[in-house]
Amino acid sequence: MDCNAVLSVLRDAGYSAVSLSAIQEGSNHHVFDVTLEDGTHAICKFAKVRKTELGLTAPNLDTLFGGRLSLDRESYLLSLAREQGGLPAPKIYGTHDSPLGRFVMMEKSPGISFTEWQETQGYRLEPYLSSLRALGRDFGKLHKNIRLPSFGDIIGPNEIEPGCDNFADRFMAVTNMRIERGAKKGAFSQEETSFLTDFFRGRFESLRPYLSAATARPVMVFTDMHGRNYFVDEQGIPSGYFDLESAQAAPAALEFYGFRFFLFNFYDQETFSKAEAAFLEGYQEAGGPCLPKTAEDEALIQLLSGCRLLELAESYWGVVDAIRDTWGARMKALLFQYIDTGSIDYVALGAMWRERDGQPLHPVM
Repeated sequence: MDCNAVLSVLRDAGYSAVSLSAIQEGSNHHVFDVTLEDGTHAICKFAKVRKTELGLTAPNLDTLFGGRLSLDRESYLLSLAREQGGLPAPKIYGTHDSPLGRFVMMEKSPGISFTEWQETQGYRLEPYLSSLRALGRDFGKLHKNIRLPSFGDIIGPNEIEPGCDNFADRFMAVTNMRIERGAKKGAFSQEETSFLTDFFRGRFESLRPYLSAATARPVMVFTDMHGRNYFVDEQGIPSGYFDLESAQAAPAALEFYGFRFFLFNFYDQETFSKAEAAFLEGYQEAGGPCLPKTAEDEALIQLLSGCRLLELAESYWGVVDAIRDTWGARMKALLFQYIDTGSIDYVALGAMWRERDGQPLHPVM
């Protein structure tokens, strides 16, 4: 998207934009860092379709959960997290139509990404654990403050789609979508497609008694919380949650699996255990109501991790960019390893993130 054209539509919408630069991060948006006349910065987003999903899904659908994506929905989610959840999420300045498409202007969150911050800290263990403890406090607060009536995509005030009463129904539909998409890409054979469908259906049915809205508390779940998807300040305290477009009404397990997937496994296995303990300590300090305690809680976290391996296997299938050339096949191998053993190798996942981000295997003591 041409920067000069973007600058023009921002000015037409009444923003005193002086300059801007593209941010090469969002897969579902064209994102720009905008400098305003008074020297402050703002973020501008235009929607786009992910290249890896062209021809496989309709425009403006969430590739993770299949729901409607819109800048208006994202604006609502950011406001909900800030105003009701009590967390640092950017203020929305406005959503607008333009010749380049609909766009949103929002506050730029202060700080730097958690991944970048760890590098500034010399990859030391104690700052890492302290930051995860602060992250736990935030999510304990979020889950305590925002309880929802059913399961699905949070669309707007009192609007959840499809609004399932049992999370087994909600997430089996999501899993079927992922399997079907993987089959279309050639990631799964016909035999594997049938096997995966039966496997995941059986697992969700076995947990169905624990997954009703009355039992498995539906809370606001951000999802996809990796180290580049939120900012921290100089002390490692979260300062900006800005990528909430896929936020769900779901059991907290849909968040907890993601922390194992992307944050607790930043280093080795020994550090993984310390990281999870630090996060849960902070979560409990804040009065988080969904602390995982039972065998069913653990089984659901593992199952949702398996569902994400399924999504990543199909998502990275055929991607060739000199870094993730083999990720699709390796995600698929980890998926079938989970099916065989009943557990997820989170550290092996972390090794793949390390190939991209370059952090050391062990933290500095």
